Amino acid sequence: MAVLLKVDLTGGVIEKEDVTGWEERYLGGVGVNTALLSDLVPAGADPLGPDNVLLFGVGPLVGTMLPTACRTEATAKSPLSGRFGTASSGGSFGPYLRYAGVEYLAFFGRAPAPALLVVEEGQGRLLEAGDLWGLTVWETTDRIRAKLGHEYRVLAIGPAGENLVRFASIQNDYFASFGRTGLGAVMGSKNLKAVAVRGDGGLEVAHRQEFLKLRKEAFARVKAEPSFGFMKRYGSMVVADPFDATGALPGRNFTVGSYPDWEQTRGRKIFETRYKERDVACFACPIACAHWSRVREEGPWLGLATRGLEVTFVMEFGAKLELKSIPEIFRCVDICNHYGLDVVSAAGCVAFLTEAFENGLITEREIGFALAFGDFAAISRLLLLIANREGIGDLLAEGVLRASRRLPGSERFAMHVKGVEIPVKDPRAKCDTFTFGYLTSTRGGDSLRARSPVEAVLQGMVDFRTEPLGVDAAHIEKLDMPVRLKREIFGDPPGAVDLPAMTRYAEDLITIINCVGLCIRPPVLRSLGPDFYARVLRAVTGRQYDEESVLAAAAAVWEMQREFNRREGETAADYRYPERFYREGLPGKGGSTVPALDSGQVEANVLAYLRLRGRN
Repeated sequence: MAVLLKVDLTGGVIEKEDVTGWEERYLGGVGVNTALLSDLVPAGADPLGPDNVLLFGVGPLVGTMLPTACRTEATAKSPLSGRFGTASSGGSFGPYLRYAGVEYLAFFGRAPAPALLVVEEGQGRLLEAGDLWGLTVWETTDRIRAKLGHEYRVLAIGPAGENLVRFASIQNDYFASFGRTGLGAVMGSKNLKAVAVRGDGGLEVAHRQEFLKLRKEAFARVKAEPSFGFMKRYGSMVVADPFDATGALPGRNFTVGSYPDWEQTRGRKIFETRYKERDVACFACPIACAHWSRVREEGPWLGLATRGLEVTFVMEFGAKLELKSIPEIFRCVDICNHYGLDVVSAAGCVAFLTEAFENGLITEREIGFALAFGDFAAISRLLLLIANREGIGDLLAEGVLRASRRLPGSERFAMHVKGVEIPVKDPRAKCDTFTFGYLTSTRGGDSLRARSPVEAVLQGMVDFRTEPLGVDAAHIEKLDMPVRLKREIFGDPPGAVDLPAMTRYAEDLITIINCVGLCIRPPVLRSLGPDFYARVLRAVTGRQYDEESVLAAAAAVWEMQREFNRREGETAADYRYPERFYREGLPGKGGSTVPALDSGQVEANVLAYLRLRGRN
């Protein structure tokens, strides 16, 4: 049975509901969350009002010891975009929730005073949390564990969530985050400070021997994937240097695509040799793509220890804001983790204001201090102001779309799609599944819901409609993908990648992964596909799935998300990059300049994609 705990924060009442039928239909995780959100949240509801519902869901594979099967999905109407909001996080919260006999949590209304939900042995109880309000995430987590026990796993918000910063994150045991779309603000609007879970029960699978065979197969396939060794060595930093080499960095708020000193100051090898101490893994993960790092040389930061470096961190603070010091990047990320801020949106807001300042649209007097790209003191100060909604931070806490509307002439510096700040990579350097996904994602300008399983990381642009093929024909033959889709996406024989068709497939594949609860890191994304997920779901749940039925379920989930957005006002015209990408070339490697995007070509891709999704 898939158990949903329905928590009425207003009345303090907790009820159980069996949602097995919804899980069977929508696979689990984000699928069930999407169906519940669509059903429970009325059209036009205020994302920061009591009618919004905050959901947490773990898929049926979480906690089974399949490789990376540990992810939890958090979902609500986004206070940043006003549309569908969702985020995924790893660690061990999800497995512990399942071991406690619960798969889903739904929070309704608003607690009359700060509250903490404790989940254990299939039950939930609400405790007063007034003593936790105002604390950072880490202080909150430490205090909860000191009171309840160190075996508890904790989700918590910091001051940013309490202050309703529209891109506040929910932090998961210190370093992991439900980062994008502002779900920490939803949690804060409900006066919910934290969720603590203790789980020590077991899980049952329908066909144990078949499952054990599939688990062995999964580990073998993940470890045999060519990206496995690189991911284990560098983590997500594996692509930091290729993005620079292809001129795709988001430098200086997407005005510079490459830096001559990138590899020497912020590249993957300098990180590995000077800062990395050991690998760190989430629950049941053989990749261990996270790292524990320590500053061993620089005087001001000597001894600083943290988890990282992730490519998102170095792209946002190292490229977008031009910090050259990895310890300074570490410190900015730590501020986000302690106070509960999404790294991408926070960096995007600081970059927006810095460029507006440089162009004379706001003064030093209005800000309180001068701004400049690469100025760590100013950047870190702004992060704290945002988290506390103090001074100019109150404006930036609204996100770049709303902030630009209140600062005349600044719209051209607001780098977002559908109200969500865009991350990591510039589409002018390479219009691929990664960057085209900024437009098509149901959660706004983001890259984590569309990733090609055959991406050619080091190859540049072919044209607007096709991507270079990053693997050979033999790899395509073995790829876990329906034959009909291989022909549609790659051609017969395989020659290139059709961008709209791959984007649709990549979205559906990642939706499956987020439904069942695995990770989208390349060794998993590139080695396990719909057929494997169908087989392992049959073994675990006893339900009947095949590769076509799991793809159909994922497409239905995606369509529900898009329907949620349409009812909140989204149209095809919203599938558009910031104007900078259409009007300005991008300075790239070696003094070259990449031309601006052709809006007609991009619109043609959008229309082709929408037709594949069954929409005009």
